[in-house]
Amino acid sequence: MRLGRALPTLGVSLLTLLALSAPAAVATPATTIHPSTTTHPATTTSPAAGRAVTAAAPRGHRAPGATLQGASVSFHSDHDQKDRDTSVTVIVRDIDGNTAARISSTFGLFEAYSDDGPFQLAILNHTPGELLRGGQTTLRIDPHGHNHWEPNLYVDLVFSDGSHLSTDCAGLDLDQESRQVACGIS
Repeated sequence: MRLGRALPTLGVSLLTLLALSAPAAVATPATTIHPSTTTHPATTTSPAAGRAVTAAAPRGHRAPGATLQGASVSFHSDHDQKDRDTSVTVIVRDIDGNTAARISSTFGLFEAYSDDGPFQLAILNHTPGELLRGGQTTLRIDPHGHNHWEPNLYVDLVFSDGSHLSTDCAGLDLDQESRQVACGIS
């Protein structure tokens, strides 16, 4: 009878030990972890020890129901510049195609080999992170006349629990003939 009462406590202790010894983050080919990856602490109580245990929650892992609170976009221009009058639109959409965040502006001239941004997107929908992972970020240009631009695009999405998702697309090639590209959110 005593062994029956001890087993649940022993099981919880073993699970707690295994959880604490597991790696904090594992990168898979489908997961993008930006070089500025940070972790955000999550505190839980260990029933066996009766004390608080702090574990790191890796970037990209959200508490259930965490919603979009902020979004920014940055560009790095490669060989060609973006003309000062070329309009740029960035739209973040969830897996159902609903718009979560957006920005549209000419932003001025982006010189070749320059870094521009971050620019804050307007949050149109406080979308749950579960719906944004696997969604799309669309980059569109509307030049006046001819403009060939080779940007790298980085979008950072920030959630109510402090976690992040991102779009990181390099080597894009846009001009008056090919104005739009879509990249995944991970």
